[in-house]
Amino acid sequence: MQNLTENEFQKMKHIAVITAKPERSGVESMPDGAVTGNGDLAVILGNSPEGMRLFLSKTDVWHAVENESDGGLRPVGYIDIPIPAAQYNNYHVEQDMDEAVLRCRFACGTDTASLEIRVAADENAVLIETAGLQRAHPRICAYDLGDTAGENGAFAAGEVSGVYRSFTGPQCLYETHVFAALREMGDGRIYAFVATNHDVADPKALVAEKISGVTAAEFDALKSAHAAFWKGFWQKSRFTPSDSALENEWYAAQYFLAVSARNKKFPPGLYANFITVERPNWHSDYHLNYNFQAPFYPACSSNHPELTEGYLTPLEEFVPRGKAFAARYGCGGVLFPCGIAPKGYMTEFIPGIRYEFERPFMGQKNDAIHAADIAVFRWNTTRDIDYARDHAYPYLRECLDFFTDYAVEENGRFSVPDDAAHEVPYYKDGFDEKDYPEVHDKNNVVTLGLLRLCIPAAIDMAAALGVDEGRRAKWQDLLDRLSPFPTFLRRGKRVYRYTEKGMRWNDGNDVGQQHIFPCGCVGLDSPEEDLQIARNTVKQRKYCFLDGNAVSSFYAIGARVGFDPAFMTDRLREFNRRTTMPNLLHSEGGGGLEYCAVNATALNEMALQSHQGVVRVFPDWDPRLDCTYENLRANGAFLVSAVYKNGAVRSARIVSEKGMPLRVVFPAAEFTVSLNGEPLSLSAQDLYKGIDTAPGDELTITAAGEKRG
Repeated sequence: MQNLTENEFQKMKHIAVITAKPERSGVESMPDGAVTGNGDLAVILGNSPEGMRLFLSKTDVWHAVENESDGGLRPVGYIDIPIPAAQYNNYHVEQDMDEAVLRCRFACGTDTASLEIRVAADENAVLIETAGLQRAHPRICAYDLGDTAGENGAFAAGEVSGVYRSFTGPQCLYETHVFAALREMGDGRIYAFVATNHDVADPKALVAEKISGVTAAEFDALKSAHAAFWKGFWQKSRFTPSDSALENEWYAAQYFLAVSARNKKFPPGLYANFITVERPNWHSDYHLNYNFQAPFYPACSSNHPELTEGYLTPLEEFVPRGKAFAARYGCGGVLFPCGIAPKGYMTEFIPGIRYEFERPFMGQKNDAIHAADIAVFRWNTTRDIDYARDHAYPYLRECLDFFTDYAVEENGRFSVPDDAAHEVPYYKDGFDEKDYPEVHDKNNVVTLGLLRLCIPAAIDMAAALGVDEGRRAKWQDLLDRLSPFPTFLRRGKRVYRYTEKGMRWNDGNDVGQQHIFPCGCVGLDSPEEDLQIARNTVKQRKYCFLDGNAVSSFYAIGARVGFDPAFMTDRLREFNRRTTMPNLLHSEGGGGLEYCAVNATALNEMALQSHQGVVRVFPDWDPRLDCTYENLRANGAFLVSAVYKNGAVRSARIVSEKGMPLRVVFPAAEFTVSLNGEPLSLSAQDLYKGIDTAPGDELTITAAGEKRG
């Protein structure tokens, strides 16, 4: 089980075939046209009156206004390419995710128009190659559809002309200027370039330089670099179940995150850089009570931790303001609102209204620490000391400093008061706090779970860095004496309660189970009593597998407690049937990019678990499906490859990157074990107790009767 060979890579075919013209692009927050991009700039296909429209969207084009009715991520503009209606009506587009290319073919009899569209992996250039469109001249426009914010228009720089959008004025917390232009290069080639003031000091000059200077050789070099990037990206891991539709969904999750999450200063919000409307829902901001983090849930386990490089940036930028909010409670550390945006601004803040302070917080205290889970995932799976020192640990320290001050000691244990399990609707007209007792919820299970996730990680990082011994002692005391997860009897079974005091149960979304995932506080290595409570809870909430809110974590919750995997696979297929659009984006409820991760999060957790310090190979896999995966990433910085065939696990290979102790559950009655090719005499109990590893060690486990490979 090695990395993909050249021949294997050429056989990869993860493609969305779209045979109907887009209907939602330019109309809805989540578009249905084919999408490609480079992690910053994206192209989304739509329609123009004359044929094809290429919407341009970029991660850093924000109208930085703190107001519920304005502000948020904005589209850049669009490129219109005329195509005769007789051809365009025979619509055929292939969104090739393996190569990040959109291949378009429109035919009427023998008249055929074709296009290939790439967003260069190494710079914000759109590379378009056409055939059969010699008389069709493309036109680039700043976004001017409907009631637009800011300023937009044309610019000229020397012999280059293009378009711009600007967001300025005293209401903006910072300015944004974006410039774009294109050039027809001959031989059916079109080159477009986009830049903002967040990229360079003079984006207009950069656009003019790129447009005027690009050569055919440079165009070809960008194509070659683009192909090399995506080949290298897909070689990092592989997931091949015998259900090709689920396989395509797994690859789509990696693809859409790579298309939107490579700008380290501006990670993707609710609708990523797929913006084709002027005012996307909820400003396409960073919703911190799970939505922002959900697309990143499978990034590290899929062995793409590099896609989390910019994840913490807006959280770090909000720290000074979060400190001021925490100080209102007399606490250190940080308190964050539900919705934030880049560079320390809020998207739901209206000074002077009655509930100026509480409205953005929705009665919740855990938004900052909720968003820490991805940083913990990355640390646990990579043991990256530089990342811990420079980013993860400083942020976690601020989150925990708040709770060490805010938690209340009572009867020898610590409780977290006035922390709502669900959002309290301060935004409603005529809101009266007396009507919403959940404002005073106590010991919300999600907050208790987040503390149990984050405190051990912070202590681990601090020890590795050799810092904050005093803090570590305080955190350990908080962890040791933290209130237990509340439970109650429901329908004759003990289940987890949403709060100790306040909300008992809610039939909407999976908030009351998020202490299981992403927090990892219950699993197959938990005491049987805890595991049974968790299973009872999931069973009574099993409709959440098709829920329109927070479904991104519910399959992982089910997998972590060993819920029926065949049931979950069937529900996953049903979820996809209901929500997947032709471009493999999902349209469901209020969410956007978060739903793209549902399948990968589910499949990864069904195929590999390690959150309780034990690497479990295929712990909850559907026996009806065969599966091979390569280089999934486990806690302890282990890369795991495994084969499941004919209802049983056949083999596993585990590579130790950092030399951490390794505990394994390999679910076969008889097997052989080797370390770096040398046979070891180890029983299942020996593997569960654990073995020491050194960096680079390779442990291979093979079921009886299987050939080593």
